[in-house]
Amino acid sequence: KKLPCEFPPSLSQSDEQLWREVDWCVEQLELGLRTHKSTPKQAEEAYRAIKTLRSDKAVLAKKRQVMRAMFGDYRKKMEEERQKQLKLMQEAAKSAEVTEVRENARRRSSHIFRRRSEASRKSPSAAGSEFRFNFF
Repeated sequence: KKLPCEFPPSLSQSDEQLWREVDWCVEQLELGLRTHKSTPKQAEEAYRAIKTLRSDKAVLAKKRQVMRAMFGDYRKKMEEERQKQLKLMQEAAKSAEVTEVRENARRRSSHIFRRRSEASRKSPSAAGSEFRFNFF
């Protein structure tokens, strides 16, 4: 599975926006394939659109045409989704509650238990007699 496109190092603002739009469309198509029950024809169209959007050889006009055909006004949908996510994050931040950790809880959680391996349980004298380098 190919991950969303990463921004090449020297991109202008508009190029960066284009890559965000392409990534969003690919993500939506993949999400739709995973979650919605689609007909074989719809699945084939989605796979073809993903292939076109990820292609380095496809021209910009073709990618925009595919995005418009699959999503309509994809920029508006992206903005609506961004606003929705922002609202959810703000609500989560408002409802987040910080509680002080009590001293006894802090003491209990500071203990670390490590299992000893079998080799470290043996005495050093016993371990020394079992293994030797035999170079001569």
